[in-house]
Amino acid sequence: MNNKEIQHALDYHEATKHSEVSIMTSRHYLDFDNRPLPFKTYLEQQRYPLTNNFPIPNLDSITSISNVKQSSNSSTIKAEKSVSATDISEILFFAAGITRVMRYSYGTYFMRAASATGALYPIELYLVCGDITPDLTAGVYHFGPADFGLTQLRSGDYRHALASSALAEREYDAITTSLLSIIFTSFAWRNAWKYQARSYRHWFWDCGVIIANLLATTASMQLPTKLIMGYVDNMVDRLLRLEPLKEASIVIAPIGIGFCPKSDSQVNNNMQKEITELPIPKIVPLSQRGEVEYPDIWSMHQFSKLLDREDVESWIEIQQSNAQDGQVRANDDRSSISKQQLEYQNQNLDPENNTKLILDRKDMSDVRGTPTRMSIGDVILRRGSTRRFDKHSSIPLSTFYSILDSSTRGVPMDVLTNAGDMSSVIDTYFISNNVVDLEPGAYFFNRNLKSLDLLKRNASRQISGYLCLGQSLFSDASAVIFLMADLHKVLDELANRGYRVAQLEAGIIAGKIYLSSYAHSIGASGTTFFDDAATEFFAPHAANKSTMIAMGVGVPGYKARPGTVLPVRLTREQLVHLRT
Repeated sequence: MNNKEIQHALDYHEATKHSEVSIMTSRHYLDFDNRPLPFKTYLEQQRYPLTNNFPIPNLDSITSISNVKQSSNSSTIKAEKSVSATDISEILFFAAGITRVMRYSYGTYFMRAASATGALYPIELYLVCGDITPDLTAGVYHFGPADFGLTQLRSGDYRHALASSALAEREYDAITTSLLSIIFTSFAWRNAWKYQARSYRHWFWDCGVIIANLLATTASMQLPTKLIMGYVDNMVDRLLRLEPLKEASIVIAPIGIGFCPKSDSQVNNNMQKEITELPIPKIVPLSQRGEVEYPDIWSMHQFSKLLDREDVESWIEIQQSNAQDGQVRANDDRSSISKQQLEYQNQNLDPENNTKLILDRKDMSDVRGTPTRMSIGDVILRRGSTRRFDKHSSIPLSTFYSILDSSTRGVPMDVLTNAGDMSSVIDTYFISNNVVDLEPGAYFFNRNLKSLDLLKRNASRQISGYLCLGQSLFSDASAVIFLMADLHKVLDELANRGYRVAQLEAGIIAGKIYLSSYAHSIGASGTTFFDDAATEFFAPHAANKSTMIAMGVGVPGYKARPGTVLPVRLTREQLVHLRT
């Protein structure tokens, strides 16, 4: 299976599109008696309890959400800094901890700090660290939100072993000079139970919203963080002792980059730990009656793997080539290419043709976002997923622009980062239904020109609902945002792994939209969509682009109670017998 055979990604995307016909002819039904457990529970491994007594991240929310420069710092050694067990508790809780417990006659739902499609929570977090305390020693750990603790999977410092999977010097140094790394994985069946083969897309959406929380939290804690997509998949999966064709790694996030001296590798012999083959640990089965197989999920994943160091080197060459191309464009901009032309190049647009497609352009460069007073910790606790918008209530243009601006300033991902500058494979389109001083219609958000480009006037709010699978929730939203990518171009440049990149970046932006919306005391909700209908609606401007995820924002039609730092401590016995 070859990462460069991009037809496979195109075929997968085409085969998993939603349309009116696919929805009406689907025979899929939800077997609630076989609903997957939301927690991974080990039966034999040693566990380390984390403390509930940690501070709430207190940096201003919009600053935390927007702050990509801090997160993208290089691995240049800074003043030495240690990380405590309390710091780890804070990071893990505000990324993926339980903030609400909702009990119904048909089951109990443990709601997390970040949203998840269908409240199925397929994403797991693993920690690779050096010695933290005498009890929390160097090792590889799994984070359990239900018992708020860590389960040890390997003993010893595996940061260099993890770094060797990334290979590139920049990423190798980022991992080895970091205080710890978090690895995100997905349990395929948890989401496939509801969303079938299309759920591979959800891996990255659900991972992305957690990463948005993580980046905002570590920004508040002043811990530089980066996302690494270029690594040997099987090495990392083996390190985490994952069961093949059940669970797989998605991305590595080194945290506190540059705070750990490289010389530690010579001082600490454990730094040279090898990734030996160990048995797959016993866990509680996710479903009582077993799992349904969806081969397309694992086929797509296999075709986008980096199988060995040669594959990673090829990935690195792609990054370097793209970085050089970006530098050429930047140099050209200083000499003969206008800022507008450069922006169209960066956003995959033809300046001459697309200018003709814009009916009006609203310059937002002088608009100042509505100030917020909430800290990022308070926003994460308040965040929900809005289930009813008040269609009669509007949102200020300054608020909406602040949401767009703070959510799209960049993602510190290896393949999207060059010398601290952020690029993007995502373009932002939206339908305005009820935004003050912005006429209803279809728009393109031109992030570099800081403008809202009107593409269609008088778009009925019913259209935004129709495009989102006919859901009235998104007809009632003040605006519905469609995060789109030119998949052909992305795959040509980044091969099949580019499909992961596009979906994950969109998921992170969606997570930032959630946080920015709640920071402004309004609501947000993510959704799936009719694929081709969305492209056709925004065409010809969005010709050849595909929606990755859609988000509705607006004023909630009800008052929700905020979450809290819950002392949830389910025992292993409770987890073994837990059924939602």
